[in-house]
Amino acid sequence: MTTAANQPASQSTVVVGIDGSDTALGAARWAAEFATRHALPLTLLHAIPKLHWDFASADAPAELDGSTHADGVLVAAETAVRSTYPDVAIHTTAVKGSVATTLVDASDDARLLVVGAAAADHRALGSHAVRIAHRALCPVVIWRQPVAKRTGKPLPVVVGVDESEQSTRALAEAFDIAGTLHAPLTVVHMWEIGAAVGMGDLGGEGPMDWQLLDVLQTQQRQRMDELVEPFASKYRNAHVSKVFQDISPAKGLTDLSREAQLVVVGSHGRGKLADSLFGSVSQNLIHHAECPVLVVR
Repeated sequence: MTTAANQPASQSTVVVGIDGSDTALGAARWAAEFATRHALPLTLLHAIPKLHWDFASADAPAELDGSTHADGVLVAAETAVRSTYPDVAIHTTAVKGSVATTLVDASDDARLLVVGAAAADHRALGSHAVRIAHRALCPVVIWRQPVAKRTGKPLPVVVGVDESEQSTRALAEAFDIAGTLHAPLTVVHMWEIGAAVGMGDLGGEGPMDWQLLDVLQTQQRQRMDELVEPFASKYRNAHVSKVFQDISPAKGLTDLSREAQLVVVGSHGRGKLADSLFGSVSQNLIHHAECPVLVVR
């Protein structure tokens, strides 16, 4: 079942999953701001899980196949969005199918997919957030209300980088969205250095190779500069700060999320160091970050 308002769904769009929760409404408002700033249409998508009836028929009552509930959920979401963003082009769609599969399918031609994080009532969308983020074919925002309060200045966008190709894509997204939001950008490289220089397996009591430590730190700072420089040249008005910390990426980025409006991260890293440290970071942030998380594939 599909209903439309103002805009065909075929063009590149910002897709937001709608499940009737307050978190989904928050995600829809965030998505509407992104869509408005990028001159894109907004698609509000509600998945209706398939029912297994022994006597299913094409003329089953609407109240049984979920369409009545879907209509109400989508109307409420569209009303909430239009109260703040009256000019955004909105397309509403209800599709029979599993939540994760329906949203992943919609990501195929989407600019961005936005879903709400799991709330206290554990509604359908939130419980599928990790699966959606790691199967989607476009960047995914897992939205939750930031704990940081605005003080008159925009809260920063934080992006975590490592040595993978995905860091370049994550940086590109982070610079773009920070520029759109007129927000400062914090580029972060976090690496538990002790494990690489002789202390990790000895409970902190092994001999520290200080020369190796200095070499590794210098190399990592140079690599960060090399990653950032092309984007800083392109976005000359960007206000960029760099953070280099000896801490696990998951913990460090979670800590920074308490003072941010968005954290950007790749879905997984590549290479020995990236696999060991960054492979689970996006999943950890989806569950524990205290602001929205943008996962870039």
